[in-house]
Amino acid sequence: MAMQQYLRVREHHRHPITALGYHAARRECLTGFEDGVIKWWDMENGRMSLCTKEHAGRVTQFLSWVQARLLFSASNDSSVIVWAPGGTVLDRIQLGYPIFTLAISLARHLLLCGSKGRLVAFPLDERRESGHIVNLSETLLDQTHTDIVSCIACLDSHIYTAGYDKRLLIFDTYQSPSRTGLTTKHCISRAHSAAITHLLLVRQQETTRVLSGSFDQTVGIWSQDGQLIHRLGPFTGNITALCYVATVGTVWIASGTSQPTLYELQSGEIVSQFISTFRGQQMEGLVLQQLLSLPDSRYVIGSAKPQQMVVWRYSELGCLIVLPCKHPLECIAYAKKEPVLLFSGDSSGMLQKWERSYISPFIYSMESFHISETHLERRGPFAQQKEKSSKEELRPRPHSPQKWRKASSGHQSGYSPFWTTAKDTPKESIGFMRALFSEELDILVVSATNGNIYLWEFESFITSIKSPDQGQGSRTPGPADAQDEMAQDPSSKCIAGFACKTVLCGHTGMVTALTLAGRDSIIHSSYLLSGGWDGRLCLWDLQNRSLQNEFSNVLGNNGPILDMTYSPKRREFALSYSTGRIFIYAFNPHCASLVVLAELGHQASVVALAWHPLEDKWVSGSEDGSIQLWSEDGGCCMKNLRAPRGITCLCIDQANGCIVAGVHDTIRVYDLHSGVQVQSHTGHQDSIKGLIHVPEIEQYVSVSLDGTVCMWKAYHQTNR
Repeated sequence: MAMQQYLRVREHHRHPITALGYHAARRECLTGFEDGVIKWWDMENGRMSLCTKEHAGRVTQFLSWVQARLLFSASNDSSVIVWAPGGTVLDRIQLGYPIFTLAISLARHLLLCGSKGRLVAFPLDERRESGHIVNLSETLLDQTHTDIVSCIACLDSHIYTAGYDKRLLIFDTYQSPSRTGLTTKHCISRAHSAAITHLLLVRQQETTRVLSGSFDQTVGIWSQDGQLIHRLGPFTGNITALCYVATVGTVWIASGTSQPTLYELQSGEIVSQFISTFRGQQMEGLVLQQLLSLPDSRYVIGSAKPQQMVVWRYSELGCLIVLPCKHPLECIAYAKKEPVLLFSGDSSGMLQKWERSYISPFIYSMESFHISETHLERRGPFAQQKEKSSKEELRPRPHSPQKWRKASSGHQSGYSPFWTTAKDTPKESIGFMRALFSEELDILVVSATNGNIYLWEFESFITSIKSPDQGQGSRTPGPADAQDEMAQDPSSKCIAGFACKTVLCGHTGMVTALTLAGRDSIIHSSYLLSGGWDGRLCLWDLQNRSLQNEFSNVLGNNGPILDMTYSPKRREFALSYSTGRIFIYAFNPHCASLVVLAELGHQASVVALAWHPLEDKWVSGSEDGSIQLWSEDGGCCMKNLRAPRGITCLCIDQANGCIVAGVHDTIRVYDLHSGVQVQSHTGHQDSIKGLIHVPEIEQYVSVSLDGTVCMWKAYHQTNR
């Protein structure tokens, strides 16, 4: 759920835009200009439907009277014009002084006008019994302000005003059978250090806040009785607009830049970095001036210099939260226990741990750690070779994202085009490829391009340092190593309580397939199966952090193993190859040889596998865009779905059983039974490399080569 840019309209009028408005009866937005011209716009297509010039001066304010289906426009030419639903002038009110702002008090049935040094209130007269739409003979006047009254907001019987005199006033209105009265309840004589330009009243379920924006480049947050709670800023420029978008629960603040600052009242924090609305849509050369959130909050309209109008529209399918990283991301995993933790790994060997804030669903704290291979002792069948590499070549260094993208030419036949060959990869680079989390052991398992598998653990669950003979193929860094790593990489100090304790060494090439197995009523231990570009299939005793078996009877010479999944019901696992072949094997951790049960296949590399726990089916995705659903025993293909581009990753929606696929830069959700695409999410700027469903927060979480973790609203069948 997010606001997404929907329209940009370039205005060729020779005078600047001075006011924005919305006519609820016509469902059109309006722009008012310095020369008095008003233009009416269809928000669906950005076409102008009407152009009028009834004001002789600058249009200063629009106000929609929804209940009466009327619109007011004010000007510094001393007039207020009332517009009928057809866009014609219904009434013209000459007041004799410039009007800078308008508001309606529905509680007291008053039209409020702000002028220089005065607040004027007129009783509304919808039937025009007095001759106008307001009764000019029963005027209420207050002259507490000493300069222009620039903004007015109403809450029940209270009226809030602010102006160029730096004052913020709260009025109370009362009503008797004979008249309506206006009294000053509270006056803050120096609410800001410069002129106040904007006032916004936000009424939420539990609290009401008043926000004021000023030429002093700050925003004041006030209680409804006028007590200052917080002050934001200073911003980069004068505050030119404030608007509250209720559908996403954020306040947009314009301050002379191309994008607004997004502020969440609930947490009291700036959340711009976590919102995707403006990511990748830089409006170079534009300066955002005005903002207006429409009554239903599904649209926000804005004006920008030079002479443009921008419309944002609410989308249920938009990105909820975006978490930016510095490097292309390759993998994502999560821990179910409260609080829900997300883990992402990138192509530079940096691991990120994300924790959602308790005070706001928008805010995530991030801790990161970068493995320093130089300090890791090697044990296992390939320890000598990796020991040399780590000492001479494996110095951590970020590398170009292009190294991990599809090779344009020259990759070996039978190899997946989603990675370049190992010889094309900088030897000093260590990129993370796959990640998963063992809930039973509280261990994060992350595989890397150098053939290692890293086990990350929470300090509170770690016992003592194991002895050197703890198991073949594994190594536990000692305290001195950990201190050396933290000294070399200052960023590691921020990840207290979570560290890499064990490195599993059993592969000679990048490890691209991981799956957890075992831990049921018959198999009482937790195991890890791993495969990669060396074609090896390794079984690890995860509880003892040791190599259990390296299977020598894997069928055929099929090239790299690209993915793997496990069926706890059948105690079987499937692995896929770059040749398009899929094999299903029986899982027996105590048997040295594999027992093949079925062979499946696609026409192209099978890059993603999943076991469907709700339907007891195998699911596979290929780079040719096919998603196939296989019978429980792997005997036949039950359904074949087609995506418009190659599949990059798969997951199963644990709530409704839908197949969720990463298709290049788009997430596509397919109904399992009909095979129809029921939802899609766009917003990534590059290929999606990892995808999970987190049912605890009802979201899909994806990572991409564009360097972002994105969260999306999970599909609900009631959405159909």
